[in-house]
Amino acid sequence: MSELQNQLPKWLRKTQHNSWEPEIFISGIVLFGLFQIPSLLEKFRYYFKREIWGLSNDIDTLIALVDTGIQWLIFGLVLHLFFRGIWIGLVGLSYVFPKGINQERLDYQPQFEKRLTLIPQFTNQIVKLEKISSSIFSISYFIFMSLLGVYFFLFVSILIPFYLFLFFAGVSFADLNDNPQLTQALNLYAIGMMVIGLIYMLDFLSLGLLKKNKYVAKIYYPIYKVMSVLTFSSVYRSIYYILISNFKKWKVVSFILAFIVITVFLFSQNSNPNSTSRNFSRLEFYGGSRGLYVPSQSYLNSSTDARFQRAAIQSDIVKDDVLRLFITHQVAYEDSIRSLCDYQQLQNRYSQDSLKLVCMNEFYHVSINDSTYRSPKWYFYHDPKSDHRGIIAYFNISHLGTGMHELEVSLENWFFENFATIPFYKE
Repeated sequence: MSELQNQLPKWLRKTQHNSWEPEIFISGIVLFGLFQIPSLLEKFRYYFKREIWGLSNDIDTLIALVDTGIQWLIFGLVLHLFFRGIWIGLVGLSYVFPKGINQERLDYQPQFEKRLTLIPQFTNQIVKLEKISSSIFSISYFIFMSLLGVYFFLFVSILIPFYLFLFFAGVSFADLNDNPQLTQALNLYAIGMMVIGLIYMLDFLSLGLLKKNKYVAKIYYPIYKVMSVLTFSSVYRSIYYILISNFKKWKVVSFILAFIVITVFLFSQNSNPNSTSRNFSRLEFYGGSRGLYVPSQSYLNSSTDARFQRAAIQSDIVKDDVLRLFITHQVAYEDSIRSLCDYQQLQNRYSQDSLKLVCMNEFYHVSINDSTYRSPKWYFYHDPKSDHRGIIAYFNISHLGTGMHELEVSLENWFFENFATIPFYKE
């Protein structure tokens, strides 16, 4: 036993020797929970896009990043349990058969007997598997926390300041299109924070290259301090330094390169899960452009679940002279709606709910074949199938002839005017 080991408290040495027990217990419990998390995250994304802001990609980035981290964690913990299983088997056999392999009883020919001598002794195998298992266990959590740290940095340094600035400045998202100077200032700030993040990542991937030069280190130190807080790296930093200081550099670099490549691939697939089937099917002449692609959610009678629904009519083939249109409503629209509606002047003329519908009429615009329907009669509606809340209206289309027609929903004072395009055939 080394001098350092002798200096350790007795309870710590005992914990080190028995560390496999909590490792296996934690791996099993965590694995059970990890397999449940993706479906819960998908429900959360569905709720966020349904109720708050369906146009936001921030929630998609977060879910994709967490999914990627979970996939790494599942892979690492399964691998850890695999090696721990072998380790436990060898430990048990070393107790039952302390002499190891009985070569005399096997009585193999020399060429095969020579191969048996190359097999390490029980002790060497157990020590090696102990090192592999403990390393995999630590690396799995290190990877997961690193990925969470990346998003936490982006969220705290870019997203929160961005939203807070717009809130205190009294500027809506739609106003950014009319204010190029403000947009440019926000872009410059975002680029600046991204550059700081890339510098920190360079030092991380280069195993501390920026810390080795005394002149560069003085400049880099403030960035290091700030990024340590924004990525909560203090939680997993000790694992990082232990690994890079005890493994050979080429092994660490190879692992980091493989980690980056696999993570980028997993993240791209998790960000756009629908692209996987298209990529493998090799359907080159297939698209998803708005106005040229009709999602099944555009029709209320669709057999699929109507998640991420924007607007929908009763069917793609309309057999009567009434068109029923349902438009989803979200929290993100309400600032723009308030800016279009004068609450003070209208409060004396309408009840509170009627006033809301009047204001929505200023925001949502409906047209069929380029003919605009002015001030339709809206009602609040809760779609039982998709669980979306929104407004519904009924349109007389008796004047439309048999054939294809196109309904469009546009939003006033919003990022884009074309909110939904729904083709339908009238019999």
